[in-house]
Amino acid sequence: MIEWIHKQNKDARVEAFEVDLSSFQSILKFKDSLEKWLLDSDMHVSIQLLINNAGMLAASHRLTEEGYDQMMGTNYIGAFSLTKLLLPLLKNSPVGSRIVNVTSFTHRNLFNVQIDKETVAGKYLPRSKQYPFSHIYEFSKLCLLMFSYELHRHFHWPDESCKVSVIAADPGAVETNIMRELPSCVSRMAFIALNLLGLLQSPEEGASSVIDAALAPPEISGVYFFGGKGRTLNSSALSRNIRLAEKLWRSSDDLFLESKLISDRTYTS
Repeated sequence: MIEWIHKQNKDARVEAFEVDLSSFQSILKFKDSLEKWLLDSDMHVSIQLLINNAGMLAASHRLTEEGYDQMMGTNYIGAFSLTKLLLPLLKNSPVGSRIVNVTSFTHRNLFNVQIDKETVAGKYLPRSKQYPFSHIYEFSKLCLLMFSYELHRHFHWPDESCKVSVIAADPGAVETNIMRELPSCVSRMAFIALNLLGLLQSPEEGASSVIDAALAPPEISGVYFFGGKGRTLNSSALSRNIRLAEKLWRSSDDLFLESKLISDRTYTS
């Protein structure tokens, strides 16, 4: 990808960083490395676009370094933490900046959820007899969507002149390797069914909604792009519940502070 970018623009300054969104230490290391690179490259220390696209569909329950469910950590908690840490760089941009959170239409499968620190961290899961991977995936994408709307409200309700916009993007059904942990027959049957229904997209087609969100006019914020062609939709009523979104924000902030405390202890020990 770096070589392709340089072919398009030989003067482009490009650097690749590796980050594990299930690890708060890795997120912190990435943030520090990015800031150092911007300074060393004599570029403006800011970010114009952040796309939170990391996601996984885990077939079994695994824990992060902080003791959270790994799928919740990767799909939501990590995105929340990364965004929070990079907000100063986004706000420092001399032009309008944007956050795009990649969510999923599967959030519509949920009609009633409990929001607190324990459920967001997935700490209640070991008591379950079987890991509810489908429910956890749907819940993580619902959280990311509610976070998008709440972050938009934090930016724009008190100050409509805020230069940071927040958009949720949903590619729809895309043929990727996200189901690689499931039995191959399950993923094959799912893709066959989606293809017969005319819903399955290639990765290139699936990227269109994310590109739409990234390139939308700067005044666009707090909306849900779905399926490309510039289309926006209303997400589920549950995802637009302001009271639940406020609870999610508080719970996520508590987990962020908890992760930071664990990281500080690890670093100093």
